[in-house]
Parts: sequence; structure tokens; C-alpha cells
Amino acid sequence: MDIEKQGKMQKIYFSSLEEFYSYICDTPINESFRWETLNSSQKSPSATNFTKTMSFEEATELFKNGWSEMAENLTQRLKAEGVIEPTMTNVVVNSVEGYHPIVPLYLMGIPNNMVSRKVKPIKQKVVTLNKNITYSCKISSDEIIEESIKAFRLIKRLESQNYRVNLNIIGSTYIYDEKYFVKIRLKSANEKLNISKMAFPLVHPSMLRRLFFRFIEVYPDVSRNFISGYGYPSSSSMIKSVYRNEILLPNFIRKDIDKIKTLDDLENL
Repeated sequence: MDIEKQGKMQKIYFSSLEEFYSYICDTPINESFRWETLNSSQKSPSATNFTKTMSFEEATELFKNGWSEMAENLTQRLKAEGVIEPTMTNVVVNSVEGYHPIVPLYLMGIPNNMVSRKVKPIKQKVVTLNKNITYSCKISSDEIIEESIKAFRLIKRLESQNYRVNLNIIGSTYIYDEKYFVKIRLKSANEKLNISKMAFPLVHPSMLRRLFFRFIEVYPDVSRNFISGYGYPSSSSMIKSVYRNEILLPNFIRKDIDKIKTLDDLENL
């Protein structure tokens, strides 16, 4: 875990889902929440419409073992996003052997006087995407799921266009000038998009409404200002200002996904 502090603003980075999971499960409840009922992360079954899970334990089971129902749904929906382009191409080169002579070079005695073909890797662009998973309590869990599926489609589309994607999720909260931005790496550019692994952290409301809330309950620097409502969700514009050199997939994607063709389109979501 890496921490960057700028006054009362903190950026916390977890290099993997496993690192984040270990932190929220192994770190003691902080002083601010120590004597509280931990209603947000541990809410009873009556809150299932808000979280889509019956308990914190159910949420962590889905986190560890995968959300199979959504993974199957996503697999079917993402088939329409295209096929990944080939990463190799044939190029023409001069060589000592080949399928066609280059007469002037032969007459000059230059050894590489034959036309040949060689397989060469296509240069792939690397892009870093951050998905904002922070939503107000007024937003329904079904809305969170639908907006998150849009993000999944965009990621798939980029990879189909031969981009290599570093993918992170960002949960954030603030009260006054006390701000926390938690970035978690889901996949690196050299990894394939693993739908089974990412369905829960990228789409499920409990990633925010149980696991991220648990982070707030255990992170030592969180003040008592956050007890009543766990803070306010940071806007996408606020997150963009913090991570300036990376592309943000906002919590609400208003554009038609089918009309998003380039990185410039992503920059203006």
C-alpha cells in the first residue's frame, strides 16, 4: 500500500485486489469508529436493496470467489464489442534470401539483395483507466450496476482496438477539506481482461457499500466527521483533478457507448 499525503488530502494506492482485501480484513477498527455499530459495512439483511448482499461476509465471499451470475451476463453482453485485432503483421524487408531479387543491389554486390517477408509485432498503445465507483446513497443499486456495465463495455472495446489497458477503480470520500482517494489496481496492461475476477469489484454495489465503507472504518487517519454518513462522494471532476494524466471513466456515462470510438471521446465522457 502506498500513501501520498497533501495536507488533509490523502491518496492511497493498493497494487492488487488481494492487497486491498487483506488490509480491510486485517486492520483493526480505527479510533473514530471503534465504539460505533458499523452500520454501513455490516448492515443487516434489510439493506439488501442498497447493497445487493445480505452481509459483509457474503460480500467478501463474492469478492474472493467471483460473482458468477454477473460474469456470465457480462460474457454474453461483451461478445458484441468486437474481436481483438491481431498483434502481429507481415512487413517487407531486404534479406540475403527471399522470393524476389533486387537486381540493382545484386549488381552492386550487396548481400541483402532479395525481397523477403518478416513477422513483426504491432506496437500497442498503453492507456490507464480509472473507474469511479463512488455513488451517492440516493442512487439505486440497479443504477450502479447498469452504469458499471457500461464501463466494462468501454474497456472491452478499447482492448478490441489493440490498446493495452491498466485498469483501476477509485473510491473516494470527503468532508470539508479532509479527502480520501483510494485507488485499487484491477489489472495491468500485460494482463487480459478477466471477467470472472473483475465482475464483483467493477460492477457490484457492495464493492462500495460494504468493502469501501469498511476501509473508512479501519483507516487510522479518518476523523469522527465521517461517522454519521461516511462522507460525501467525490465528483468525477474532483477525481480528474487529482489524477490528471490518466483517463477517468465517470460514475455516470451519459454518452451512447456505441458512439465512443477514440481516446478523445473517453476524455469527454
